[in-house]
Amino acid sequence: MTRKEWKIQAVRALAGTDAPVLTAQLLLCHVLGLDRVALIAHSEEDVPAEAQTVLDAFLARRLSGEPLAYILGSREFYGRDFEVNAHTLIPRPETEHIIEEALAFFDRQGRTGEPVRFLDLGTGSGCIAVTLAAERPTWHGTALDISAGALDTARRNAAAHGAELEFLLADFTGPLPFGEASFDLIVSNPPYISEKEYAELDAGVRDFEPRSALVPGPEGMEHPRAVAEAARRLLRPGGLFLMEHGWLQGEACRALCAGPAWGHVHTVRDLAGKDRCLYAERV
Repeated sequence: MTRKEWKIQAVRALAGTDAPVLTAQLLLCHVLGLDRVALIAHSEEDVPAEAQTVLDAFLARRLSGEPLAYILGSREFYGRDFEVNAHTLIPRPETEHIIEEALAFFDRQGRTGEPVRFLDLGTGSGCIAVTLAAERPTWHGTALDISAGALDTARRNAAAHGAELEFLLADFTGPLPFGEASFDLIVSNPPYISEKEYAELDAGVRDFEPRSALVPGPEGMEHPRAVAEAARRLLRPGGLFLMEHGWLQGEACRALCAGPAWGHVHTVRDLAGKDRCLYAERV
């Protein structure tokens, strides 16, 4: 079977799923070790029998609903490829707003090349912490997670991108081993989906991504509250707190940073115009 023939067969099988043509191309590129230009230019070449066996197995996994990122073992985030697996969520484009807001904040202060100490609560794959450290090599970051598997993945991603970070296995809902006002920046994409919302999620998310990284409790605000409390204690005056949240949680999350300890509190919206990220400066 040629590459073109396998792609046609796969696209037919994937009809009704998200981006069947792109999925078939990416599977072929991944298994055959090609880029898409080479795949198209040499589409009439045969697929080796061993490669076809792997391709067919990957196709079956995708048809079962497994996200393509887990099959390929990676997902792009802010221009870099990150390893993902059953221990981690798949990075989403909306989370890139945290990176953009953090970089812009310190650039406005003229601190682009200065040391900035930051903490990532619930780092998962490490996509936020690794990206910040890679974009600003003078920054010093700590990536924290309760999952040893996720933390191991974050370490590998940091090594792959030459990002120097400290890693800490800990639960951010409990006491943390940091003194008050230890950080200039605290970022987090915590679990924030309620039990009711989880039951209504797409099966590809519900059946494959780690539930513990999605659902903090019945109402969905349990972990955002814990993160905001940690930020209140650990941020230095003049520091920045950024936290991703659900699109219906903007008001509730802003309320977490009410009072004289916080300033410039507002919600960052994603490209779809939905509330996505809490922004708050520590006074």
